Amino acid sequence: MFRSLIRPSTCVRCLINRIQYNSTNKNKSEIDPGKIFIRRDVQDLLINITGFDLSRIFRVRNNKNLDRIVYKYLTDKQLKEEQEKTIERGRAKLQMPPVLSEANENIEILEKDEMLSGFSTSKHLFIDISLGIPIRDRLIVARDIDGTLRTATLDEKRRMRQIYFPIVGRELIMPKMFEDEHLEKILERGDYEFILDRACTQFEPDDRDYIRVTHRIYEHIDQTNSYDVLRSTRHFGPMAFYFVWFKKIDRFMNDMIRRDLMNDAVSLLQLYAIVHPNSKVAEYNFNDTNPHDLIQAFIENEARIPDLLGEALRQYSRKTQQAVTSG
Repeated sequence: MFRSLIRPSTCVRCLINRIQYNSTNKNKSEIDPGKIFIRRDVQDLLINITGFDLSRIFRVRNNKNLDRIVYKYLTDKQLKEEQEKTIERGRAKLQMPPVLSEANENIEILEKDEMLSGFSTSKHLFIDISLGIPIRDRLIVARDIDGTLRTATLDEKRRMRQIYFPIVGRELIMPKMFEDEHLEKILERGDYEFILDRACTQFEPDDRDYIRVTHRIYEHIDQTNSYDVLRSTRHFGPMAFYFVWFKKIDRFMNDMIRRDLMNDAVSLLQLYAIVHPNSKVAEYNFNDTNPHDLIQAFIENEARIPDLLGEALRQYSRKTQQAVTSG
């Protein structure tokens, strides 16, 4: 029935994706999502899905440090210039946090000096504070009590960087809000953007706790169908990427269909095809097929909750037909 959805076997992009995907024997958990996330085509799709609602991007927040409101009298030309500047500032605010795989603990023993064993009752940490070196590239080493000189652990690097090159808003000790017990209370209140913003400040994107916290937030949003809370924010794209990466897009796509965001649903399928080039979705012809047939094909081939998506698609079709009839 959906033979027309399949691309010709000579599709260059599909072939390249398959070669790149099959060139490694790694399983999904070992593939670096960051390399896929930063691709230009992936970024373009995520930007399309995120949306660009200026009223949401610049909405008033509960912040005591807000600048006072300034009123200006402008000519039409000046007004147009200010509007263009506002659009640029809006795009800057939607800059997505990177999606990376978890950093690996890689400790290298540099020297063992038995003469220094017991010299001190505490280990010593050293960091290179030379000018012009990116903070993540600075050499950080530790001298243990037994005289062993080694490269620092991830936690030691994090603390040393924050001590010598502090980031405003980041604390040396992880705030309790990120502990599972307190995190759940925040999620129950629906303060998703607040906790995601704080996580971006507190952690590096490849930190184990950052990945744990963000994934839990995305799962809670999926369970409560609260996707719209993050729409037109910088966190919507990484959330969409997470659902696609773990093949959990059914409820997400259902929300898009019920909001008449069919183009977003198609962009989601295109992203799915890139991330999973061995799936049947990667064979769809996105250029010459209407959104309804693409989603219907996904329901039949890949959907985990086909009944949910099928009902949403039927309601959308009825609503569209009624609009055509009444119009």
